[in-house]
Amino acid sequence: MTLLQLRSEDANVVYLATVYHLGRPGSELDPTTFQRHDLGLQSVHDELLPRLGQAVVEIEVSPYQLTRIAEALLGVTNELKQYAIAGGRSAVPRFADTLHWLYPDTKDDPGLAMDLVQHPVMLRNRMAGAIADARAAIEAAAAEAEATRQAERTSWWQRITGALRGGRGR
Repeated sequence: MTLLQLRSEDANVVYLATVYHLGRPGSELDPTTFQRHDLGLQSVHDELLPRLGQAVVEIEVSPYQLTRIAEALLGVTNELKQYAIAGGRSAVPRFADTLHWLYPDTKDDPGLAMDLVQHPVMLRNRMAGAIADARAAIEAAAAEAEATRQAERTSWWQRITGALRGGRGR
């Protein structure tokens, strides 16, 4: 787990990124099984909401959640641009309402969303080291799981071959 210490303005941006992420269909589905899982950003979203406005917000996230936050920060950057260009419209459910709640001036002047674009980019850049570590941890866990599956397959095959040979080759 990684402890994120977010300043108030960073917490707002991460919260907006979670709204963006959760507004996308299938965002909380496991990419392998296509089943809903609890490893996504819903828990981060729920944990941040009551703590918005605090000077510093600390949340623990898994490596998977950290990589999802990184992706959501990139997505919210694009959505802020789209919102400004489209005159205050967003295709992502609850995005515009949340943006207006966090940054009230954007309701009257959608172009101000362009001024916010740099914040998620800079936050993601500051988190780059932790994001790289999280990706490495995910890749190591995947490699370990694959090695375990290979060992189980080899053991299974060796057991069958041994049984066919009359018990030899265990």
